Amino acid sequence: MRLHYSDIIILILGLTLFGVEVLILKLKKKNTVSVHQTVLNLGLGMVERLIGIITINFGIYFFTALMPWRLFEPIENRWLAILVTFIAVDLMWYVYHRISHRVSLVWAAHLIHHQSTEYNFSVNFAISPFGFFVRIFVYSTLVLFGLTPEDIILANALNAFYQYILHSELWPEFKGLEKVLVTPRFHQLHHSSVHEHLDTNYGGMFSIWDRFFGTYYYDNKPIVYGLTQQVEQPDPFHIQLVFMLKLVRNFKEFPIKKAILLLFLGPEAQSSDLPRLYNIPIVHHGIWIVCGFIIFLIGYVALSLQLLPNWVAFSIGILGVFVCSGLFSLFDPRKYTKN
Repeated sequence: MRLHYSDIIILILGLTLFGVEVLILKLKKKNTVSVHQTVLNLGLGMVERLIGIITINFGIYFFTALMPWRLFEPIENRWLAILVTFIAVDLMWYVYHRISHRVSLVWAAHLIHHQSTEYNFSVNFAISPFGFFVRIFVYSTLVLFGLTPEDIILANALNAFYQYILHSELWPEFKGLEKVLVTPRFHQLHHSSVHEHLDTNYGGMFSIWDRFFGTYYYDNKPIVYGLTQQVEQPDPFHIQLVFMLKLVRNFKEFPIKKAILLLFLGPEAQSSDLPRLYNIPIVHHGIWIVCGFIIFLIGYVALSLQLLPNWVAFSIGILGVFVCSGLFSLFDPRKYTKN
């Protein structure tokens, strides 16, 4: 069973909201959206969606397989069940989100969401498929406590939409609400690479978890978006792999016990250098961006609706990402021109 049309509708909705945001920013004469960062964020999202379509059934099957092992029966009152699930899912998001920053093995995937030096709706597309599997294992604990897979998926969808709309600088500060709810400013601080802002504000919808677990932080200092050390080869494939390769290299540089320990320590425990797998000039031309995205959509729709064999549709989609992301300049005689 696939997501079929619903997955395509979600993609269209996300792109539409981003388009509206860009239009409003232009009307306000705020040039805070660059082609390079936008294409990079979208390229990361393309890779995630292609893999996500193939693996989406894993979560459903895993939740269903755990139901015979649940410790409590489902809540009979439908509205109470939804409310409890919604709150529980938000708590589990906090748990997952904190793990993704404090465990290097998971940070290797989550840093994809934090690499953006801009803060707008396109950041929502910059996510890793590996994070999906980690969330499945975290959320699965709720099944053991009697919450149903259907309610968990619904609550997660609502939580994800709320987090989507947080990623914009167009919103007002909503001063005071951050004491209970995650506001746009509250989450902007989480995306900041300023030292005081690191490892704070993990909440998805409710900030009460940060207050309870001691990770709440709020100030009016200027924000600097992005990683403390930016990736030198900023393309969707390299960023997906760079930190994972760093963890693999630890097994060559350190004794095996230390290398294993480094997998589970925070990213600050790693050496400061980031490996570079390859060095390909990235050159963005409008025609390649459009053509690449069209190629991706052909593969994406074919994969989602099962119009072609999976490997064929997936390959078409990946080719689209490659072209759209500026890596096609490897075969372009103009590749040494400036962006």
